[in-house]
Amino acid sequence: MEDESYHKTILPTISQAILEAANTLQTADVPDERLTASALLCYLLAIDRTQLFIKTDELVSAELYQDFLVLVERRTAGEPLQYITGHQEFYGLDFKITRDVLIPRPETEFLVEQIIKLSKSIRQSPEILIADIGTGSGCIAVTLAKHIQKARVFATDISPAALVVARENAERNSVAERIEFLTGDLFAPFTNRGLEAAFDFIASNPPYVALQDAATLQREVRDWEPHTALFAEEDGLMFYKRLFDEGRPYIKRGGYLVCEIGFTQLDPISRMIDANDWQLAEVTNDLQGIPRTLTMRRS
Repeated sequence: MEDESYHKTILPTISQAILEAANTLQTADVPDERLTASALLCYLLAIDRTQLFIKTDELVSAELYQDFLVLVERRTAGEPLQYITGHQEFYGLDFKITRDVLIPRPETEFLVEQIIKLSKSIRQSPEILIADIGTGSGCIAVTLAKHIQKARVFATDISPAALVVARENAERNSVAERIEFLTGDLFAPFTNRGLEAAFDFIASNPPYVALQDAATLQREVRDWEPHTALFAEEDGLMFYKRLFDEGRPYIKRGGYLVCEIGFTQLDPISRMIDANDWQLAEVTNDLQGIPRTLTMRRS
Protein backbone atom coordinates (compact mmCIF):
# COMPACT_ATOMS: atom_id res chain seq x y z
CA MET A 1 0.00 0.00 0.00
CA GLU A 2 1.35 3.42 -1.00
CA ASP A 3 2.19 5.86 1.73
CA GLU A 4 -0.30 8.74 1.45
CA SER A 5 2.12 11.07 3.20
CA TYR A 6 4.51 10.65 0.29
CA HIS A 7 1.97 12.11 -2.14
CA LYS A 8 1.34 15.02 0.18
CA THR A 9 5.02 15.91 0.39
CA ILE A 10 5.46 16.24 -3.37
CA LEU A 11 2.71 18.83 -3.63
CA PRO A 12 4.05 22.38 -3.67
CA THR A 13 3.24 25.02 -1.14
CA ILE A 14 1.67 28.23 -2.37
CA SER A 15 5.04 30.01 -2.25
CA GLN A 16 6.72 27.18 -4.19
CA ALA A 17 3.98 27.16 -6.83
CA ILE A 18 4.35 30.91 -7.29
CA LEU A 19 8.14 30.66 -7.60
CA GLU A 20 7.98 27.86 -10.16
CA ALA A 21 5.35 29.69 -12.20
CA ALA A 22 7.30 32.94 -12.05
CA ASN A 23 10.38 31.18 -13.43
CA THR A 24 8.32 29.74 -16.29
CA LEU A 25 6.78 33.12 -17.07
CA GLN A 26 10.15 34.86 -16.96
CA THR A 27 11.57 32.37 -19.47
CA ALA A 28 8.66 33.25 -21.78
CA ASP A 29 9.43 36.99 -21.42
CA VAL A 30 6.20 37.69 -19.56
CA PRO A 31 6.62 40.91 -17.54
CA ASP A 32 5.85 41.14 -13.81
CA GLU A 33 6.17 37.37 -13.62
CA ARG A 34 5.83 36.98 -9.86
CA LEU A 35 2.89 39.36 -9.65
CA THR A 36 1.24 37.53 -12.53
CA ALA A 37 1.75 34.12 -10.91
CA SER A 38 0.27 35.42 -7.66
CA ALA A 39 -2.71 36.91 -9.49
CA LEU A 40 -3.44 33.61 -11.25
CA LEU A 41 -3.33 31.70 -7.98
CA CYS A 42 -5.51 34.28 -6.25
CA TYR A 43 -8.02 33.86 -9.07
CA LEU A 44 -8.14 30.08 -8.65
CA LEU A 45 -8.36 30.27 -4.87
CA ALA A 46 -10.88 33.16 -4.98
CA ILE A 47 -8.85 35.16 -2.45
CA ASP A 48 -6.98 38.46 -2.49
CA ARG A 49 -3.21 38.96 -2.31
CA THR A 50 -3.27 39.65 1.42
CA GLN A 51 -4.92 36.29 2.07
CA LEU A 52 -2.49 34.63 -0.33
CA PHE A 53 0.45 36.03 1.63
CA ILE A 54 -0.98 34.58 4.85
CA LYS A 55 -1.33 31.16 3.23
CA THR A 56 2.12 30.92 1.61
CA ASP A 57 3.10 27.78 3.55
CA GLU A 58 -0.11 25.89 2.78
CA LEU A 59 -0.01 23.03 0.27
CA VAL A 60 -1.72 23.38 -3.07
CA SER A 61 -4.01 20.47 -3.90
CA ALA A 62 -3.13 18.30 -6.88
CA GLU A 63 -6.26 19.31 -8.80
CA LEU A 64 -5.79 23.03 -8.17
CA TYR A 65 -2.11 22.81 -9.07
CA GLN A 66 -2.94 21.27 -12.43
CA ASP A 67 -5.48 24.03 -13.07
CA PHE A 68 -2.82 26.57 -12.11
CA LEU A 69 -0.32 25.13 -14.57
CA VAL A 70 -2.92 25.39 -17.35
CA LEU A 71 -3.42 29.09 -16.61
CA VAL A 72 0.33 29.68 -16.50
CA GLU A 73 0.64 28.00 -19.89
CA ARG A 74 -2.07 30.27 -21.30
CA ARG A 75 -0.23 33.33 -20.02
CA THR A 76 3.14 32.14 -21.42
CA ALA A 77 1.41 31.81 -24.80
CA GLY A 78 0.67 35.52 -24.66
CA GLU A 79 -2.94 35.56 -23.52
CA PRO A 80 -3.45 38.67 -21.36
CA LEU A 81 -4.02 38.13 -17.67
CA GLN A 82 -7.32 40.02 -17.82
CA TYR A 83 -8.76 37.63 -20.39
CA ILE A 84 -7.72 34.67 -18.26
CA THR A 85 -9.23 35.98 -15.04
CA GLY A 86 -12.12 37.73 -16.79
CA HIS A 87 -11.93 41.06 -15.03
CA GLN A 88 -10.01 44.32 -14.73
CA GLU A 89 -10.16 47.21 -12.28
CA PHE A 90 -10.78 50.67 -13.73
CA TYR A 91 -11.14 53.86 -11.72
CA GLY A 92 -11.74 51.81 -8.59
CA LEU A 93 -14.54 49.72 -10.15
CA ASP A 94 -14.47 46.08 -11.22
CA PHE A 95 -15.25 45.27 -14.86
CA LYS A 96 -15.93 41.99 -16.57
CA ILE A 97 -13.57 41.54 -19.52
CA THR A 98 -13.82 39.14 -22.47
CA ARG A 99 -11.99 38.92 -25.78
CA ASP A 100 -14.86 40.90 -27.34
CA VAL A 101 -13.60 44.11 -25.71
CA LEU A 102 -10.39 46.03 -25.21
CA ILE A 103 -8.82 45.76 -21.78
CA PRO A 104 -9.38 49.04 -19.89
CA ARG A 105 -6.13 50.88 -19.31
CA PRO A 106 -5.03 53.44 -16.71
CA GLU A 107 -4.47 56.06 -19.44
CA THR A 108 -8.20 56.18 -20.13
CA GLU A 109 -8.82 57.23 -16.54
CA PHE A 110 -7.51 60.69 -17.51
CA LEU A 111 -10.45 61.02 -19.92
CA VAL A 112 -12.92 60.03 -17.20
CA GLU A 113 -11.30 62.38 -14.69
CA GLN A 114 -11.55 65.28 -17.13
CA ILE A 115 -15.28 64.83 -17.72
CA ILE A 116 -15.98 64.43 -14.00
CA LYS A 117 -14.09 67.68 -13.37
CA LEU A 118 -15.91 69.60 -16.10
CA SER A 119 -19.31 68.23 -15.04
CA LYS A 120 -19.01 70.03 -11.71
CA SER A 121 -19.43 73.34 -13.51
CA ILE A 122 -22.87 72.30 -14.79
CA ARG A 123 -24.99 73.16 -11.79
CA GLN A 124 -28.32 74.43 -13.11
CA SER A 125 -29.28 71.53 -15.37
CA PRO A 126 -31.15 68.68 -13.64
CA GLU A 127 -29.51 66.20 -16.00
CA ILE A 128 -26.13 65.89 -17.70
CA LEU A 129 -26.31 64.07 -21.02
CA ILE A 130 -23.21 62.11 -22.06
CA ALA A 131 -22.48 60.07 -25.21
CA ASP A 132 -19.81 57.36 -25.00
CA ILE A 133 -18.86 56.51 -28.57
CA GLY A 134 -17.28 53.07 -29.01
CA THR A 135 -18.03 52.01 -25.46
CA GLY A 136 -16.40 48.53 -25.57
CA SER A 137 -16.45 47.15 -22.03
CA GLY A 138 -18.46 50.16 -20.93
CA CYS A 139 -15.68 51.33 -18.60
CA ILE A 140 -16.11 55.01 -19.54
CA ALA A 141 -19.91 55.03 -19.58
CA VAL A 142 -20.26 53.06 -16.35
CA THR A 143 -17.63 55.05 -14.46
CA LEU A 144 -19.14 58.38 -15.49
CA ALA A 145 -22.61 57.24 -14.50
CA LYS A 146 -21.24 56.04 -11.17
CA HIS A 147 -19.44 59.29 -10.35
CA ILE A 148 -21.79 61.87 -11.89
CA GLN A 149 -25.13 61.43 -10.17
CA LYS A 150 -27.00 63.61 -12.69
CA ALA A 151 -25.55 61.76 -15.67
CA ARG A 152 -27.66 60.03 -18.28
CA VAL A 153 -25.47 58.16 -20.73
CA PHE A 154 -25.98 56.89 -24.28
CA ALA A 155 -23.28 54.35 -25.17
CA THR A 156 -22.76 53.09 -28.72
CA ASP A 157 -20.67 50.32 -30.21
CA ILE A 158 -20.61 48.58 -33.56
CA SER A 159 -20.07 45.22 -31.82
CA PRO A 160 -23.19 43.54 -30.35
CA ALA A 161 -20.90 41.20 -28.38
CA ALA A 162 -19.14 44.15 -26.77
CA LEU A 163 -22.46 45.67 -25.75
CA VAL A 164 -23.41 42.45 -23.97
CA VAL A 165 -20.31 42.86 -21.81
CA ALA A 166 -20.96 46.58 -21.31
CA ARG A 167 -24.54 45.98 -20.14
CA GLU A 168 -23.36 43.40 -17.63
CA ASN A 169 -20.78 45.85 -16.31
CA ALA A 170 -23.48 48.50 -15.91
CA GLU A 171 -25.58 46.03 -13.93
CA ARG A 172 -22.74 44.86 -11.69
CA ASN A 173 -21.94 48.49 -10.86
CA SER A 174 -25.61 49.44 -10.27
CA VAL A 175 -25.95 52.10 -12.99
CA ALA A 176 -27.81 50.17 -15.71
CA GLU A 177 -30.96 52.28 -15.29
CA ARG A 178 -29.07 55.43 -16.39
CA ILE A 179 -27.26 54.03 -19.42
CA GLU A 180 -28.80 53.20 -22.79
CA PHE A 181 -26.66 50.92 -24.94
CA LEU A 182 -27.13 51.22 -28.72
CA THR A 183 -25.69 49.09 -31.50
CA GLY A 184 -24.23 50.92 -34.47
CA ASP A 185 -21.30 52.76 -36.03
CA LEU A 186 -20.31 55.82 -33.99
CA PHE A 187 -23.26 58.27 -34.04
CA ALA A 188 -25.50 56.26 -36.39
CA PRO A 189 -27.74 55.01 -33.52
CA PHE A 190 -28.66 58.63 -32.69
CA THR A 191 -30.38 59.23 -36.03
CA ASN A 192 -34.02 60.30 -35.69
CA ARG A 193 -33.96 60.09 -31.89
CA GLY A 194 -34.26 63.82 -31.22
CA LEU A 195 -30.73 64.06 -29.83
CA GLU A 196 -29.48 66.94 -31.96
CA ALA A 197 -27.62 69.52 -29.82
CA ALA A 198 -28.52 67.44 -26.76
CA PHE A 199 -25.23 66.30 -25.25
CA ASP A 200 -23.15 68.12 -22.68
CA PHE A 201 -20.28 65.70 -23.29
CA ILE A 202 -19.17 63.32 -26.01
CA ALA A 203 -16.53 60.86 -24.76
CA SER A 204 -14.55 58.47 -26.93
CA ASN A 205 -11.52 56.22 -26.82
CA PRO A 206 -11.58 55.37 -30.54
CA PRO A 207 -9.37 52.96 -32.48
CA TYR A 208 -6.18 54.93 -33.13
CA VAL A 209 -3.36 52.51 -33.94
CA ALA A 210 -2.18 52.86 -37.54
CA LEU A 211 -2.45 49.63 -39.50
CA GLN A 212 1.22 49.80 -40.46
CA ASP A 213 2.19 49.92 -36.77
CA ALA A 214 0.66 46.55 -35.91
CA ALA A 215 4.06 44.84 -35.75
CA THR A 216 5.24 47.29 -33.07
CA LEU A 217 2.53 46.30 -30.60
CA GLN A 218 3.06 43.88 -27.74
CA ARG A 219 1.93 40.37 -28.68
CA GLU A 220 -0.69 40.50 -25.91
CA VAL A 221 -2.33 43.41 -27.69
CA ARG A 222 -1.69 42.50 -31.33
CA ASP A 223 -2.67 38.83 -31.11
CA TRP A 224 -5.47 38.91 -28.56
CA GLU A 225 -7.40 42.18 -28.38
CA PRO A 226 -10.15 42.95 -30.96
CA HIS A 227 -8.67 44.58 -34.03
CA THR A 228 -11.79 46.61 -34.80
CA ALA A 229 -11.25 48.42 -31.51
CA LEU A 230 -7.51 48.91 -32.08
CA PHE A 231 -6.75 49.86 -35.66
CA ALA A 232 -7.77 52.80 -37.81
CA GLU A 233 -6.95 53.81 -41.36
CA GLU A 234 -5.35 57.12 -42.39
CA ASP A 235 -2.39 56.64 -40.04
CA GLY A 236 -4.73 55.93 -37.16
CA LEU A 237 -6.53 59.27 -37.55
CA MET A 238 -9.71 58.30 -39.40
CA PHE A 239 -12.00 58.17 -36.39
CA TYR A 240 -10.97 61.59 -35.07
CA LYS A 241 -12.11 63.26 -38.27
CA ARG A 242 -15.41 61.38 -37.98
CA LEU A 243 -15.81 62.33 -34.31
CA PHE A 244 -15.33 66.02 -35.15
CA ASP A 245 -17.62 65.98 -38.20
CA GLU A 246 -20.34 63.54 -37.14
CA GLY A 247 -20.37 64.56 -33.48
CA ARG A 248 -20.89 68.26 -34.17
CA PRO A 249 -24.69 68.08 -34.67
CA TYR A 250 -25.22 66.25 -31.38
CA ILE A 251 -23.22 68.43 -28.98
CA LYS A 252 -24.62 71.51 -27.27
CA ARG A 253 -23.04 74.90 -27.90
CA GLY A 254 -20.34 75.11 -25.27
CA GLY A 255 -20.40 71.34 -24.78
CA TYR A 256 -17.26 69.21 -24.79
CA LEU A 257 -15.81 66.41 -26.88
CA VAL A 258 -13.20 64.56 -24.80
CA CYS A 259 -11.18 61.82 -26.47
CA GLU A 260 -8.09 59.73 -25.93
CA ILE A 261 -5.27 59.97 -28.46
CA GLY A 262 -2.21 57.93 -29.30
CA PHE A 263 1.48 58.70 -29.01
CA THR A 264 2.61 61.36 -31.55
CA GLN A 265 -0.98 62.14 -32.63
CA LEU A 266 -1.46 65.53 -30.97
CA ASP A 267 -0.12 67.63 -33.86
CA PRO A 268 -1.92 65.89 -36.74
CA ILE A 269 -5.20 65.80 -34.82
CA SER A 270 -4.84 69.47 -33.87
CA ARG A 271 -4.52 70.34 -37.55
CA MET A 272 -7.87 68.62 -38.21
CA ILE A 273 -9.78 70.91 -35.87
CA ASP A 274 -12.02 73.42 -37.63
CA ALA A 275 -12.01 76.57 -35.48
CA ASN A 276 -15.53 77.35 -36.67
CA ASP A 277 -16.75 74.21 -34.96
CA TRP A 278 -14.34 73.34 -32.15
CA GLN A 279 -11.94 75.04 -29.79
CA LEU A 280 -9.05 73.00 -28.38
CA ALA A 281 -9.67 73.67 -24.69
CA GLU A 282 -7.12 71.43 -22.97
CA VAL A 283 -4.50 68.74 -23.51
CA THR A 284 -3.94 66.31 -20.62
CA ASN A 285 -0.67 64.40 -20.35
CA ASP A 286 -0.36 60.97 -18.79
CA LEU A 287 2.08 60.12 -16.00
CA GLN A 288 4.89 59.76 -18.57
CA GLY A 289 4.27 63.24 -19.90
CA ILE A 290 2.68 61.98 -23.14
CA PRO A 291 -0.35 63.91 -24.46
CA ARG A 292 -3.18 61.46 -23.85
CA THR A 293 -6.51 63.28 -23.62
CA LEU A 294 -7.86 66.08 -25.81
CA THR A 295 -10.71 68.30 -24.68
CA MET A 296 -12.52 70.22 -27.43
CA ARG A 297 -15.29 72.73 -26.77
CA ARG A 298 -18.07 73.33 -29.26
CA SER A 299 -17.58 76.83 -30.64
